[in-house]
Order: sequence, then structure tokens, then C-alpha cells
Amino acid sequence: MAPAFRVVDLDVTALAERLEDTSLYGKYDWRKEKYAHRDMKDIWVRYNHPDNIGEHFNDEHTSVWYPIIKEIPEVLPVCTALMQVVNGERLGGVLITRLPPGGKIARHVDEGWHAGYYDKFFVPIKNEPGALFCWDDLTLEPNPGEVWQFDNSVPHWVENNSTEDRIAMIVCIKSMWSALNVSA
Repeated sequence: MAPAFRVVDLDVTALAERLEDTSLYGKYDWRKEKYAHRDMKDIWVRYNHPDNIGEHFNDEHTSVWYPIIKEIPEVLPVCTALMQVVNGERLGGVLITRLPPGGKIARHVDEGWHAGYYDKFFVPIKNEPGALFCWDDLTLEPNPGEVWQFDNSVPHWVENNSTEDRIAMIVCIKSMWSALNVSA
């Protein structure tokens, strides 16, 4: 089975416009220090409560909306539409990443309870030619709004070889999608 497959196309125009505001990024940057994500800045929209940041942050938890959702409500219709398409039962983390031109996210595998429990969906918001999402046997150069389910237990990485920021949203959903082995 391929490490990623296309699920649906969603309109991300309003979200893309809002995410051009660079002041939204980087409030919680603990991933940059510990993981393969040093070149990027992110927006944590939904995950374990921020009061729990520490050694057990990635342990089993119920995800909550972070206050930033009030500043970027355009995230909600995208998540709602995706939940409907994949028969979502539970919404987990929602993370927005911004990778500058020439930036890289190193080859890695996502670990921890959250990474293993939820299905991962990659929603490109701004993805110019040359912005690549890669696995050993697949390279994606998607258009904005093309939603891809991907296997985060397989080594993957990102290269932004474009001249613009690459902006993407990762939406984590527990759904019947994988259990039914449905592919788009």
C-alpha cells in the first residue's frame, strides 16, 4: 500500500488568506527543539491541553481547541468537511506548519500515542511548485486543497524548494476510513 493517497479536494482559499499573517506562528515551538522540524514554525490549533506540555505531553489525552482558533476560525469548516468525508468519529490534533523557501523537515517517523491512534490527513494550504512531501517511494507536489491521508509510521520528510512559504495543515481523525480500507 502507498504511504499516502488522495482523499478529497477542499476549498482552502479563506484559510490561506488568513494564514499569511506570520504573527500567528510559533507560540508553541517545543517540536523545533526535540524533533526534525527545526526549519519550520507552526500553529497548534488543537492538541493536548498546553498546561500539560512536558514529559507526558504525547501520552493518551483528549484534544482541546487552543485559544488561537478564535483568530483563525477558517480552520473549522475545513475540519468539519474532512470529518464528514472520512466518517470521522473523533477529532484529534490540528497543526498548521509554515516552512520557508529552502527549508526542510528532516526524514522522521511520528511516534507516541497520538501518532498511532489517529489517521493523519495532510491538507496543503499554500504549496508552490518545488514544495515536496516525500517518502522513499513517493513524492507529492500537491495543489492547495488536495487532501491526502498518509501513513506517519513510514519515514517521511518535506523539502521546500520553492520561492514561497509552504503552508500545510495536518488534521488527525479517528475514523472508519482506515478500518474499511477505503481509498479515494
